[in-house]
Amino acid sequence: MTDGSSAAPPEGAGAGAGAVADRRWARVREIAADITRLEAAERADGLSDGELTELARLRLAAERASARAILADELADSIAVAERMKRAAPGA
Repeated sequence: MTDGSSAAPPEGAGAGAGAVADRRWARVREIAADITRLEAAERADGLSDGELTELARLRLAAERASARAILADELADSIAVAERMKRAAPGA
């Protein structure tokens, strides 16, 4: 659902839900970049206790953000299906 394309979103509530999902996935990518940076530092020089704590916090945040992004994607998909069905229904 959220491939990062720049195409205009479709009309309706699904478009807003898709935008929310896109923002959620962007947040996951931001957190992943921070984790990658800290893991590289850990391999190179090791991390201080504070940095290890931050890495653990970021890993937990990534897990939670990913779960939210998946739910947002599923909701956007469900809304899009409902909108298509509504448009296809006789008398709609």
